[in-house]
Amino acid sequence: QFTTLAGTIQPDGSRSLAALDAYFSKKRVSALLVDAAHHAMRAGKPADAAELLVLSGRFGALFELMNRELASYLNAATPEDFEKRQFWFRAASQFHAIHLATGRTYVQTALDDDGNLSLGNTFQLLMNLVVFFDRCREQQWEGAWVLMDNLQLLPKTESEMTVRLEAFRALDNCVRRVFHHVVLSAMEALCHLFRTTKQSGGGAVAGGAASNINLNQQNAIDQRLDEFRTRARLLVTFARLLNLPSLGDGDTYVRISQLEKNMM
Repeated sequence: QFTTLAGTIQPDGSRSLAALDAYFSKKRVSALLVDAAHHAMRAGKPADAAELLVLSGRFGALFELMNRELASYLNAATPEDFEKRQFWFRAASQFHAIHLATGRTYVQTALDDDGNLSLGNTFQLLMNLVVFFDRCREQQWEGAWVLMDNLQLLPKTESEMTVRLEAFRALDNCVRRVFHHVVLSAMEALCHLFRTTKQSGGGAVAGGAASNINLNQQNAIDQRLDEFRTRARLLVTFARLLNLPSLGDGDTYVRISQLEKNMM
């Protein structure tokens, strides 16, 4: 909607000339767009602010806005919040497809020049976390757990505990503030996987060759259950070391601990 006044972003990251350029220098137009973005934020129009920041070329400020909005609605509890989360996820996905496509490096270059590459990393993490929460909401527990493992946010072994704690402290503040939701949802996914795996091992053992096959299957199931229990214990320890009650609601750690006990 700002095309007439401010133009569009070209494939090389530059902004095309438009009405404002007839009266002001490019630098001044960029400053005016940033001022307009701040006004839009104060007026409660973050979507307009995001569009204006893209046109201004201030990608660091844009990532700060998108990261803040994505994190705010990460664990949406109401239909209204879920709708806002879907809006920002679609907006962020569209931005990624247009401005971070293969061969387009102007965003990364701008972030690097401003020393803000970490904002891009936070953006990628939050996009993955939205997918994780979507999978949990849709009860795709295996897919949710695999994604969480790939993000390397949680310890897989005792030896990883210190590394993961240090990694947590290095996260952007907008992620740290909602991290208790991440840990709780990860434990819920683990608990569901444990329950499903345990139920799959409830069949009777027949005789002969079938007995050996069933025994091998049962051994594999028992091994996976032990792995789930180990990961659950590590997650409880991790949550305690993170001091989750100070991050979120006071009963988060209690809920995580109770889920772990249900797996014993």
